[in-house]
Amino acid sequence: MGKESTVTESNRINYRLRSTFFYRKLKEYNTLSFRSKIESLLPIQNLYDWTDRLNWCVGEDAYNYINQHSDLDLIQVFCHPRLIREQPQLIAYYRNIAALSQKAVTNLVGINVKRFEADKESRYSLTEDTASTLSQLFNEHISLIIDSSINNLNEEELYALLLVSTGTQIDGSWRNAIGEEAEKVVQRLIVKETKERNILAAFIPRLDTGVEIYNPDKVEKPQYFFPASLIFHF
Repeated sequence: MGKESTVTESNRINYRLRSTFFYRKLKEYNTLSFRSKIESLLPIQNLYDWTDRLNWCVGEDAYNYINQHSDLDLIQVFCHPRLIREQPQLIAYYRNIAALSQKAVTNLVGINVKRFEADKESRYSLTEDTASTLSQLFNEHISLIIDSSINNLNEEELYALLLVSTGTQIDGSWRNAIGEEAEKVVQRLIVKETKERNILAAFIPRLDTGVEIYNPDKVEKPQYFFPASLIFHF
């Protein structure tokens, strides 16, 4: 195989892995669920008082625009510190609306939000000061976005920001995860093949000493694709 063919094949493999990585990360970040989560809170949005909005860096012009908007609601756009204390996973929603990466948040205010955003069991709680600091950061950027739109931001553009920001985050993560993604793709293909051949018996996760018996009803769930050893029966 010539040098040019080798480079072409290498690029082909790289972009294939990038495609699977983007899809897996989109699922992992659970970005597409944020819209429904926010909408489920709209019936009780009156419980969130915005009197202290200036202390949370909500621009007055931006606030008035959203407050009078026919299709946008305040909690849909601005980050309320009480709300992210109650539901820390929504930090990811407001961070992406503000077009900020996790790394940017750490650099700007010294807070690592990754564990809060990935915390589905609510094991970690936000302090009042942390929630206030994050709200100030997000709202400052969101207000700037609204002001720069000359009060023209709409619902479609709001959720486009969510997806664009998520894509940027995934792209940044990709540069450090090429080898890891290759391993995950190979493991998925092995699991798929052994499942079809009915020879998969159990998993031994690398970070755990226990053996998890193979359950065909759960094999598509993410925990089956963390680094693990496979046990086969013949």
